[in-house]
Amino acid sequence: MSAAVGLPGDAGSVRAAWVEGAVIVNGRALPGLPDLTRGSAAHGSADAWPRALAVVPADAVLGTADLVAMAGSWQREIGGLRFTPRFAAAPGSVFVVARRDPASGVWAECARVAVPGGPPPRLTTVVSIDPGGGEVPANLLRFAVTFSHEMPEGSSAGQLRLLDANGTEIAGALYDLPPELWDRSRRRLTALLEPGRIKRGLQPNAVVGAPLVEGATVTFSVGSGLLDARGALLSTGASRSFRVAAPVRSRVDPARWELRWAACGASRGCVLGGDALVVRFERPLDRALALSCIRLRDGRGHPVPGMVSVSSDGSEWAFAPAAITASASRADWRLHIATRLEDLAGNSVRRVFDRDLRLREDDGIDAAEVVRALPA
Repeated sequence: MSAAVGLPGDAGSVRAAWVEGAVIVNGRALPGLPDLTRGSAAHGSADAWPRALAVVPADAVLGTADLVAMAGSWQREIGGLRFTPRFAAAPGSVFVVARRDPASGVWAECARVAVPGGPPPRLTTVVSIDPGGGEVPANLLRFAVTFSHEMPEGSSAGQLRLLDANGTEIAGALYDLPPELWDRSRRRLTALLEPGRIKRGLQPNAVVGAPLVEGATVTFSVGSGLLDARGALLSTGASRSFRVAAPVRSRVDPARWELRWAACGASRGCVLGGDALVVRFERPLDRALALSCIRLRDGRGHPVPGMVSVSSDGSEWAFAPAAITASASRADWRLHIATRLEDLAGNSVRRVFDRDLRLREDDGIDAAEVVRALPA
């Protein structure tokens, strides 16, 4: 918040301050200006305020009837008005609150306000880095970073790195892909490893080799130089280390999943007790896809109400039925799995990401989903 600034004389009856991204204007009535401290319709409507007051950059030319005001909206505040600019103001900017003389139409300065010059506070943190387990396959396809606040496009350049056991960056390991792969909330960023180095038979794989080597330890690092949507730096960087295991080159197989009913506690979203359906995968899967690709449906094909969770390492999916359905018959419920569901290496239920054309078991399937019955 900036200090309020007023001017001497009549103009000094209007004061302005910068508060949380807006200009707050208050003061005694000026000739021809609606009383800013009173709220009755007799003292001016919201439509009248922009004709009597304007907020402009400090270098705007005043003293004429022609003035291009900043885009924004006015609202009544207790004892005054609030002007919210349509676009965020740069730190250190100075603005003038101008008053229009009702007789001549000439604009004159009546208050001035400065936007604090310091950088915005560092509030955004890294919530999680996926995969969430301690081990990844040597043909890992992607990392994902979830932030606590909205992020802008193009902010990750040079801030995401894959390091070897000595802390040295593994050159060319991450795919430099414009545009960045953000989810709709702009809080989750996906970083692909170079696909050409992962897939066997491609030139980058043959010449440079795979980015990950079985038996090695690597660290995925998120630098603190990332900016959030407000232009503020991250509160701190983050990293996660992994042991590299053998590559995985087979389709995800729901027939090998372990399904069971288990006592439902708060960790699985249960409040009133009852049972939760717990699905143990045959390998860790992509957590975001597991949340969106697996559905529990009743005999009519309708989704069963309840809460879904996926373990941090992507190895387990759990469903806690809502209280209204917890006591209903589960005999006709079925687990529906979209075949686009993938594991950490990009293998899906439908196909193998890096398939061997000589192996019949690597042949894909055409179905959009597969269905599994539930245990009794």
